[in-house]
Amino acid sequence: MTASKGRIMESDELTGFPIRDFADSHFESLLRLWHESGVANPSRGDSLESIHATLTRQGRLFVIVKPAGAETGAAEEVLASAWLTDDGRRLYLHHMAVLPSLQGRGLGTRLMEVAIAVAAERGMQMKLEVHRENRRALSLYRRFGFDGLGDYEVMIRRKNG
Repeated sequence: MTASKGRIMESDELTGFPIRDFADSHFESLLRLWHESGVANPSRGDSLESIHATLTRQGRLFVIVKPAGAETGAAEEVLASAWLTDDGRRLYLHHMAVLPSLQGRGLGTRLMEVAIAVAAERGMQMKLEVHRENRRALSLYRRFGFDGLGDYEVMIRRKNG
């Protein structure tokens, strides 16, 4: 599997849904996914502009999409996402999300494989935050070798200035 920018990575054998790099045309569907899966939070400032800013700094935003319906004219629907940002030392995994109705069908595993491949290609560590009550996500991340940071407390300042 390759994580080359801009090309379809692979297709799910059961559904044929491809993994793609984010395109602006995915934004509205991506926001719906983030809201339905519970990762959306207005205070995070998740805008098209913030996505573009991270992509210009070597970030990647992978999406699994249901292809557009040629006969119905339906647009591509984003079913899952994994957003990587790069601070120059490590990659951070944000907004790992799968539509609740599709969870447990391997889409998260596929996205993790691509994210890990990017980290390996760059020779970088990956870091993420997950709520301690999110058992399904914790299980996935542990399968990929993620461990807690011991006594570290995660903190954030959401105010600008």
